[in-house]
Amino acid sequence: MTCNETLLPSEDDPWVIPGQDRAAGVLREAAKQREPGHAWAFVGPRGVGQDTAVRALTATLVCASDAAPCGACPGCDQALRGVHAALQEFPPTGSAHRVDDVRERWLPAAFRSSADWKVLRIPDADRMTDAAANAFLKGLEEPPPRTLWLLEITDPQALPDTVLSRCRTLRFVPLGVATLEAEAARVGLADPTDAALAARVCLGEPARLGSLATTGLEPVRRHRALLARLREHGAGQALVAAKEITDELGQAEKVADDEYDEALEALRTAHGESPPRSLERALTERRDRRRRELRTSAAEAALDDLAAWYRDVLLVQTGGDPSQAVHADAVAELREDADALAPAGALESLEAVLATRDRLETAITPRLALEALFLDVAALMLTHRIGPPTAGR
Repeated sequence: MTCNETLLPSEDDPWVIPGQDRAAGVLREAAKQREPGHAWAFVGPRGVGQDTAVRALTATLVCASDAAPCGACPGCDQALRGVHAALQEFPPTGSAHRVDDVRERWLPAAFRSSADWKVLRIPDADRMTDAAANAFLKGLEEPPPRTLWLLEITDPQALPDTVLSRCRTLRFVPLGVATLEAEAARVGLADPTDAALAARVCLGEPARLGSLATTGLEPVRRHRALLARLREHGAGQALVAAKEITDELGQAEKVADDEYDEALEALRTAHGESPPRSLERALTERRDRRRRELRTSAAEAALDDLAAWYRDVLLVQTGGDPSQAVHADAVAELREDADALAPAGALESLEAVLATRDRLETAITPRLALEALFLDVAALMLTHRIGPPTAGR
């Protein structure tokens, strides 16, 4: 099982990880003797090569060749495709990793009797509850032989030191724009202007490129157009803007529903109209988890676009180079907003967007949180206006 990530292992060398030469070198050296230790903390933005590293590491450990990973044996083939039995992944079952997840899933997998390698991957490990972290210490303090924990962390301060101190830390850095532009072209964004904009709005993380390759850059331009309409027409557009983004979240969730329907049909083809309840329950849990993941990703993407816009407005207002803006393809529009809104208003709007982004992880009704955001931004536009409304983009 693998995370939804754009970067995949190279067919020539599984250890080629774009933009992560140092991390790949350290991990490759540790894995070469097939004694990589018992726990690693991969610290850095999501989707910047962790998936590639996990697959390459697993292939190195399970490869039948002395020159591991050979890339040709069945073990390598399965590991590099992310389907080897040695590799197990435990994403959050909801907004966090909970103590029941650790006791009922993680630790039984770790302590299962086996002479083979067990590579146990914990995405978003910094979302463990305190109780989960305390329960997890058993697996870290008394690791079974040939068991390797891989914790993926974006915010190390969110995890107790008792967990981090038992892991070897490996830093994954944000990807440069040139690397992301090349990746954007690889996944189908052939137009150089679109590839450049996609690379910038990803903010160093390639995970969004896959969705942009499907939708094009229209969502990005639509998000910033919401702010233009809000500036021109005031609070009356706030609820409309919130509904538009909420509709995007619903479309994202529908992908998970379609995946579930397809998987359920395959299950019934294999087992009849009454498949084993455990398998059907597992499908339902996976659907619910995917709905949350896709909804969260869509919300974060929309709010990142809005936050980047206000960051760029502040860049222009403070005399920065507009070519360094995320929305560098819309410099004229950025100048309009920079002339119409005082810097204090741009800064407070940016802070409001970022605060909403944090709240959406636990919001029961995202639409209410979005409505509150756009009403707040509309009020800030009115309070801090220094110029007349201008024509929309």
